[in-house]
Amino acid sequence: MPRKKSVLRLLICTLLSLFLLTAGVIGSIRVFNYCFNYTSTLIANENEREKNTVIREVSITLTPDMSLEDLAKSLYKENLISNIHYFLFETKLNKLASQLRPGQYTITSNMSNAQILKLMSSDLKSEEDTVTITIPEGFTLVNIADRLEKAGLFTREDFLAATNLRNRSYEYSFLKDLPTNLKYSLEGYLFPATYTFRKNATPEEVIYQMLRKYDEVLSNYSSAIKTSGYSMHEILTVASIIESEAKVSEERPLISGVVYNRLNADMPLQMCSTIQYVLEKRKESLSYSDLEVDSDYNTYQHKGLPPGPICCPGEAAISAAVMPEEHNYYYFVVTGDEIGSHSFAETAADHERNTLKYKQTLDMNFRQ
Repeated sequence: MPRKKSVLRLLICTLLSLFLLTAGVIGSIRVFNYCFNYTSTLIANENEREKNTVIREVSITLTPDMSLEDLAKSLYKENLISNIHYFLFETKLNKLASQLRPGQYTITSNMSNAQILKLMSSDLKSEEDTVTITIPEGFTLVNIADRLEKAGLFTREDFLAATNLRNRSYEYSFLKDLPTNLKYSLEGYLFPATYTFRKNATPEEVIYQMLRKYDEVLSNYSSAIKTSGYSMHEILTVASIIESEAKVSEERPLISGVVYNRLNADMPLQMCSTIQYVLEKRKESLSYSDLEVDSDYNTYQHKGLPPGPICCPGEAAISAAVMPEEHNYYYFVVTGDEIGSHSFAETAADHERNTLKYKQTLDMNFRQ
């Protein structure tokens, strides 16, 4: 009898153990599935936020007495992070909680948690964490992309992709309703100046900084532009042509006057700079065959302004586009001096005489 009881107890213990083991395995699987699905959803939401094509710029202030949790709530409220707990986890995982620096930060809506943390833990006054880059007047977007890549910020391709408004948008009213046949959407809108960027900056962060400077400069001319009869985009296009053609600062208003005189007379602009813009590689001098290039930017074949700016003009060129010098000139030719000055003419005959006088057979401006 005791033997039977012992066997029964063993059987019961075995069955109970199997039950508990099975329950444990099932429970573990359910817990694993829950955790896996939760984490997958977090990552998916984060990836979706980072890939959002509508890019916003938000200012966040981190005060000395602000807790990490309050910072996370502030970021979440502005839809800059997808999950508070995930942000806190990444902060503690990377041991950055104690390295965050109080200050005011400008954050773009597609920055990852890691990029936000790097921004807030960087010393923006330190040369170790920042890079200073000068963008000269007259640079094209491709020139800017090459310079930023050379500085080690990101690749040329990533920057140019970030300037394509077909893929994303930036919250500035002057970027709405731009022509669809632009070579580069943001050509002319990234203001040339000296900037200090974070070494870990995203292309969008850099673009917003340059757009902000453009908006600041253009605000000085908004009233004049409204009464000019031209849109801001058209004024910027004129300014870019002035920037590309003028080598002497005093001549910018003169060249501006030539552009408007030809537009008002329904004459093709016939500017070499617009041809150079669409060529794969800039040439020292153009040929007659170059003037036949098939492009909406070809101001020899198409009257009026090209679809958009052909470079990023500086404030002096923008000022000249808004306030051209009034005169009767319709032509100009380079004189060949060291400073790159031009000789201006009222008629085609006078222009031809100037061309022969200065032996400028390679200057193709206004050639028929």
